[in-house]
Amino acid sequence: MKSLIQLSFLFVISLVYIHGASAEDKNIKDNLSVISIYQIEDDVRSGFDFFTSKKTHKCGGKLSNRHRSYSDHKEVAQRKFQLLLAALNYQHKVSIKSLGCEGRALLVDYVGISSGSR
Repeated sequence: MKSLIQLSFLFVISLVYIHGASAEDKNIKDNLSVISIYQIEDDVRSGFDFFTSKKTHKCGGKLSNRHRSYSDHKEVAQRKFQLLLAALNYQHKVSIKSLGCEGRALLVDYVGISSGSR
């Protein structure tokens, strides 16, 4: 009986772990093409919005391709902007990790760039 309880406990823990791992993957979006970048406000700490060719989320209630990036550090914000600008200029693909919604935009945690030759 004791081993049955332990086995049940291990089974439940493994299900929770698998569900958590799959939830993490849902926050990562790959192989996106950037089609435009916009500065939000004329402020040193302001973020920027960028748009992709695919609608990847339902922030604001309907499918959207608007993504938003902020950073507390000026250098980090500049690097993210430069990565997205390079993706736009050279038709590279980007990968993002989402944080949640802000209005009709999806907040982005990190940005990655690849040559797109997958």
